[in-house]
Amino acid sequence: MGAIAVSKEEERRIERLRKELRIPTKSGLIRVALAALERTTDEERLRREIAESVRRCASADRRENLELAPAGIVRRTARG
Repeated sequence: MGAIAVSKEEERRIERLRKELRIPTKSGLIRVALAALERTTDEERLRREIAESVRRCASADRRENLELAPAGIVRRTARG
């Protein structure tokens, strides 16, 4: 990979973070940052997929619950 153009401020931030995390090289810092971004992206994608699945199934679940609810209710009889 070739050089990446960054501003002096970005260079300072990279160095500060690299030292704070005790990562010996800038390329090592980039690898760690990419892994973290990938994890975050994967987690967010999973959240969206779960939310979409819940949204799609919600109305069917409500209908099913309405159909099953009367069967679960114990009715009082006049015997007691």
